[in-house]
Amino acid sequence: MSAPVVAAPRPRRRRAPEDTGSGRGWKEQVRRISELCLLGLVAALLAVCVLPLGAVVATLSRAVGHWADADELPPWSQTAREFGRRFLPGCLVSALAVLAGLVLVLQQDLLRSGAVPGGDLAAGALLLVSAVLLAAVLLGVPQLADGPRGRGWRSAAAGGWLALRRAPLAGAAALAVTAVAVLLSVLLPGVFLVLPALWVLSLHAVHRRLVLPHLPPAPPAGAAADGPGR
Repeated sequence: MSAPVVAAPRPRRRRAPEDTGSGRGWKEQVRRISELCLLGLVAALLAVCVLPLGAVVATLSRAVGHWADADELPPWSQTAREFGRRFLPGCLVSALAVLAGLVLVLQQDLLRSGAVPGGDLAAGALLLVSAVLLAAVLLGVPQLADGPRGRGWRSAAAGGWLALRRAPLAGAAALAVTAVAVLLSVLLPGVFLVLPALWVLSLHAVHRRLVLPHLPPAPPAGAAADGPGR
């Protein structure tokens, strides 16, 4: 007679879901989504009132990664400390992002006006290169949550570039979910207040579904990891 099969232990949940036959009741689903919407609301307000958008995105990525793994948000005090730790590196990342955007807009104007030779063909090539670089950055956002203290932006961007090379489809998916989020924000401005966490969750889903199967094994646990500012 074969030995009984022992079911693998399920991760601890904050509260048991309702017995609906599917494993999760509607109250549990509402609780999960409302937590993400509240987190997105706080992130949107910080992004509007505070310069370092990079710090907001990095903190969001850590909180959403914890939510996806533990089925609940980390304590708000822990999230506040994470934001403080990411604040100064986020200032540099935000300044670089704004500068890159201004340079791209200026270069597009020069190309389309004829002040710089190349015309529409060069403008299209510049947009394509910009989209590739943006895809690499977007694929790096979920990797900001990796490790006990999280990755820095430089390490996450390098990981995003590696992910884009190994799984180009993931880059297209990251651009698509970002385009949908931007479109919803433009068409329904009020939705912007709850979209940030859902957008980051979508990037985490793309990373786990399309990127992780193509990445090399993680380094040993004792390997040194860079801080949030690197």
